[in-house]
Amino acid sequence: MSTLTLPGFANVHSHAFQRLMRGEVQRRHLGAADAREATFWTWRERMYAHANRLGLEAIEAAALLCYVECLEGGYTAVGEFHYLHHAPDGTPWPDPLAASKAHLRAAEAAGIRLTLLWCVYAQGGFGLPPSEAQRRFVTRSLGEVEAALDGLGDAVGGLARAGLAIHSVRAVPRAWLGPLAEMARARGLPLHVHAAEQRREVTACREHCGLSPIALLAAEGVLGETTTVVHGTWLDDDDIALLAKHRTWVALCPTTEGDLGDGVPRVAELHAAGVRLCIGSDSHAVIDPFAELRAAEYLGRVRAERRCVLSDAAGEVAPVLLAVGCDHGHAALGWPEAADDVVELDLGDRVFEGVSDPLATALVGGHRGLVRRVVVGGRAVVEGGRWRE
Repeated sequence: MSTLTLPGFANVHSHAFQRLMRGEVQRRHLGAADAREATFWTWRERMYAHANRLGLEAIEAAALLCYVECLEGGYTAVGEFHYLHHAPDGTPWPDPLAASKAHLRAAEAAGIRLTLLWCVYAQGGFGLPPSEAQRRFVTRSLGEVEAALDGLGDAVGGLARAGLAIHSVRAVPRAWLGPLAEMARARGLPLHVHAAEQRREVTACREHCGLSPIALLAAEGVLGETTTVVHGTWLDDDDIALLAKHRTWVALCPTTEGDLGDGVPRVAELHAAGVRLCIGSDSHAVIDPFAELRAAEYLGRVRAERRCVLSDAAGEVAPVLLAVGCDHGHAALGWPEAADDVVELDLGDRVFEGVSDPLATALVGGHRGLVRRVVVGGRAVVEGGRWRE
């Protein structure tokens, strides 16, 4: 069989447990709060209800299912933005890292690279206490974060690494932002943060502190070469300039941003400013790197009203999309040396028949069904399109 060999793709942003919600949220609940207006914020309430039903075994099973599907789609690394720290009633597990270790076990069983991004979630909004629905996410002190990172340092190894996540500027006090950034940098850890996903979030941040979320992160020293801003859907020119100045990564999650109705990010402007982009599947409504890359490029075209927005100096789209999907993502997750990860596509598929550029065809017109073989760290984990148990 003739194959096209690509480097492994990196899924920079994952909430593995949300994979179980895929079909459940594709309807409005008539008579409920979102009967007339289904938004991110009404989806979030349903996500909370779902999250608070899961015990440790369910968390691990969901993560294994998610990571296996990632491998079969061509992802060889995943960044797990993990905040289900406690039992459903908010009580800490006897081992405070029990849920983190459930994800580590799932990733090891699947055979995928994992960056476990331990997420800090301390308040329910600007100046607000956490709600009952958020009780299992809550971080109570910076000391708790340090203890978690120290514990993770002992638990990771091989194909697993640790990282730190700030949930968002609304969920973490401003006074914590700088110390958390320093904590990550002192340990050489990647730092990720949701920012500017929703217009309501941007408005609330400006009202609370007079700054956009990106400007606030910059003011507190969070932006930088080892920091990834997730989403960045609602950015102004000053925000984009700050991201470029600090060489901060931006993880686009187009299928989830579309699923939740977040909006269309300024892909063309980000790329033109030199901001390094990567991709994630976030809520896992879709797990398909080709779909994420295609959506990033095509939505960029829709917003800019021109073609080939993610292109290089020669006008070529394919090399940029390959970097966004592979090298950029691995670097943002702390895996710059993942060069031995390989994805092989079936060139005999009808998708490639009659085309002159198989690489460009795969990256813009491909799909997860083209993946025949995946190798992670020198070990074949997918053969014939299916995970090797």
